Amino acid sequence: MPNGGSDCCGTCWFNAKNEGEAGYEHTRKATPNVCTIRKLVIVNPFYTYCGNHPHRRSKRDHVPIGPVFVGEGRELWQPSPDSEEIRQHLLELLKAIEEAPATEYPAGVYIDELVVWQVGEFRELRAEPDLLRIASFSPGASEPKFGRTRATLVATAKGALAKLRGTAA
Repeated sequence: MPNGGSDCCGTCWFNAKNEGEAGYEHTRKATPNVCTIRKLVIVNPFYTYCGNHPHRRSKRDHVPIGPVFVGEGRELWQPSPDSEEIRQHLLELLKAIEEAPATEYPAGVYIDELVVWQVGEFRELRAEPDLLRIASFSPGASEPKFGRTRATLVATAKGALAKLRGTAA
């Protein structure tokens, strides 16, 4: 079964079709593909992605994180829902980001980068102290398994700060 990555909605435990299980077991069922946390019909589940997939968040995180992406290039399809609960959750995730990157599934946007980007999109002023902290990380800090560094995260934090300050290009 071709797909753009195993971190797709087709294998997500939040896809109603999968009955709360991650993986490929329920893919042939006639049940519609619906994201239970976003209340979103998923037209092409094997080319649709978000930050809540088990490859990104190994513990079920029922609060939507960031937008929904589609296609092999993972283009933005649906913006993140916005509520105080979602913003508070993003702020908690932001506060937990450490300088040393965690090992994570190496496809698409890493969860910490997505969190930083999303608070910037929301222009969430309460994020400023943590964005300043993250922007000061060493871009070369890395993890050994995939060689991921903090360069993109640091740049994303600086971009988010520019959005908060109204100086983004």
